[in-house]
Amino acid sequence: MLQIRWHGHSCFTITDGTTTVITDPHDGKSLNLPPPPTEADVVTISHSHDDHDSGADRYNCKILRKPIDITVGSARLRGVECWHDDQRGKRLGMNIAWDINMDGIQVTHLGDLGHYLTPSQMFQIGLPDILMVATGADIPLAEDNVTLLSPKVVIPMHYYTPGIDFPFYHLKSILDFTDGKDNVEEVGNMHTYSRNNIPYRGVIHVYKLPRKQR
Repeated sequence: MLQIRWHGHSCFTITDGTTTVITDPHDGKSLNLPPPPTEADVVTISHSHDDHDSGADRYNCKILRKPIDITVGSARLRGVECWHDDQRGKRLGMNIAWDINMDGIQVTHLGDLGHYLTPSQMFQIGLPDILMVATGADIPLAEDNVTLLSPKVVIPMHYYTPGIDFPFYHLKSILDFTDGKDNVEEVGNMHTYSRNNIPYRGVIHVYKLPRKQR
């Protein structure tokens, strides 16, 4: 079984109870969010922008910043090089899509993917069971990349939540992405998946924002 918890923005904990992976850890305060936990066996970074790695220095485990293929405990991780923009990284730099395989389930975290996936990138990513995709910047692009990869579960991330204020652009909300879609389920802040309960028909799982401690 695989347990996924959302820490806001693009940060998740993914664990099978043996190995724990944290994706794109923020520092909490800069995004008006509680900081993610520091208990992890490996951390993946999609790109070196503050909202994706400002919390990385809190971890004493292996931190993956380059697209490699590696096994850590019971998790196999593979980074696929792509870009944060549609100009092969000339404006915003490289982005890494991370495949995280645990307990027979493939979770793919697309980071801040800024272009349509190429056939080569699609081949390297493979067939994700669960796809974490940024939906706050370019919704048609996100939807098209979801169609290209055909995951069973889509988890939206990197969208507007209260307190996030980027000076260069305003993120779209989760409702902007889910409006008009009939395959949306709210699953709380944490959800458990197994090979037996992953739906056959594609579904969007909307996670609940973590609460800040008072």
